[in-house]
Amino acid sequence: MRKTIVLAFCYLVLFQTDLLAENGGEGAVITRYDVTEEAIINASPELVYHAIIDVYDGKTSWWLPDFSSRLCQGNTSGDVDAVYEVTIHALRPIKFKTKTVEAKQNEMLRVDYVEGAFVGRGLWKFESVEGKTRVSLRWRTNPSGWFMRMAAPIYPIAKDHSRVMQAGFSRLKTLLEQ
Repeated sequence: MRKTIVLAFCYLVLFQTDLLAENGGEGAVITRYDVTEEAIINASPELVYHAIIDVYDGKTSWWLPDFSSRLCQGNTSGDVDAVYEVTIHALRPIKFKTKTVEAKQNEMLRVDYVEGAFVGRGLWKFESVEGKTRVSLRWRTNPSGWFMRMAAPIYPIAKDHSRVMQAGFSRLKTLLEQ
C-alpha cells in the first residue's frame, strides 16, 4: 500500500510538471510567482542603476555568494536585446537566461526570462525619493524545465527569491553608502 501511495504521488507530481505545467511557452499554469522586492538606497538612481547593470554584465561581483551573472550577447545588459546568464548559487545552482527588452537609463530595466529555470518577466525600477533611490524588482515568472517544475510545489521559491534579493540589496547598500 505504501509503495502504491508513493507511486501515485510521483505520478501526480510528474503529471503536473509535464502536462499541466505548459501554458503556451509561458511556463507553469499551476505555480506562478509575482513577487516585488524593494529597498531604499542612499545613492542616486544613476549609481544604483549602473551597479545593477555592472553585476548583470559580470563586471562586478558584489552580489556573491548568492548571485552572479555574465553577459552572453550585446555590449551591456542595459541595451535592448542583450542576453545574460544568471546563476543563483544554491545547493544546486539555478541558472536562467535573461534578455533586456526595454531600458530607460537610470529609470527602469524590463527583462524577459527566456531560458533555463524560469520563464517570464522582470521589471527593475529606480526612483528618486528624497535624495535616495527606491530600487525594486517585480519578478513575474513560472518554473521551467522538469527540475524546477517538479520542485515548485514543495520548495519555497518565492521565499528564496526574496532572501536572495534582500541580501543583494543589503550588499548594494554597503557598496554604495560607503
